[in-house]
Amino acid sequence: MKTIASEANPTFRSWLRIATAPRAAKALGVTLAEGIHLAQAAVACAVPVDAIIIRRGTKHPQIEELLGHLPANTPRYELGAALYDRIAPVDKGVGLLLVLPIPDSPMPQRAASDVVYLDGVQDPGNVGALIRTAAAAGIGHVLAATGTASLWSPKAVRAGMGAHFRMRLHERVAPSQLPDAVDGQWIAAVAHDAPSLWEQNFGGRAVGWIFGAEGAGPSLEALSMCQWRVRIPTSTSVESLNVAAAAAICLFERLRRR
Repeated sequence: MKTIASEANPTFRSWLRIATAPRAAKALGVTLAEGIHLAQAAVACAVPVDAIIIRRGTKHPQIEELLGHLPANTPRYELGAALYDRIAPVDKGVGLLLVLPIPDSPMPQRAASDVVYLDGVQDPGNVGALIRTAAAAGIGHVLAATGTASLWSPKAVRAGMGAHFRMRLHERVAPSQLPDAVDGQWIAAVAHDAPSLWEQNFGGRAVGWIFGAEGAGPSLEALSMCQWRVRIPTSTSVESLNVAAAAAICLFERLRRR
C-alpha cells in the first residue's frame, strides 16, 4: 500500500479536484465513492475500480472483506485523516474511498421504456436521490441538461447509494435531442397551471419525464418538447414539493398504473 503524506502529491491533487470542482469528475473520467454500501454495490455490479483509498487507522471487518473481493493488483493508497477528510464527500466517513471510472453510455434511441430528463437540477444531493428513485421505479436512462449538477460528482454518487452502477447516465443533453430519445411522449412536472397527475392518461407507449430546477421548474426550451404537463395536487399551505420528492410521486404513480 502506498502512503500519501503531502497535499502537493499530484495524485492527491487530482482527487481533491474531483471532490471540490463540480465538473471535474466528468472531465477526468473518474469519480469517488465513499463508504461500505457503495463499495458493496460496486462489487455486486462488477464495476471496475481504478484505486482504493484508505484513511490511516481505519479498522473495519467489512472493509477487509470487501478488499478481498477486489483484484489484488488494484492500486491502494493510505491517507492521513486530514487529507482523507478533504476529499471525502461526507463528514466522518467510514474511511474507505474507491476511485471509479465513469462509463460512457450511448444515448437512447427511440427507447421503448420510460426515460428521465433533469433540466437544471442544481443540488447534487437531489440529483443523486433522483437517480436512485429512477432506478427503483425501473427507469433505464437518466439524461441531464447542461445546467444540471454533475451526475457523477462524489456527492451525487453518495446520494445515489449504488443506483449509478445500474443506470445509463447521459450529461449535456440538449432539449432538442429529446424527441429522438423516446418512442413516446414527453411530459413535464410543473407546480401550477396543469392538469392533475392523478387525471393523466399515459396511454401504452413510453413516457419521457422532465423534472426541472428547484423553484424555476423546467426551462421554456424543455417545455417546448413536451406534449403534456402535470402537477401534483398539494395542500394550499405548501406551494411546491422538493424536486426529488415530486419525481418519486410521478414515477411511482406511473409504475402503479402499469
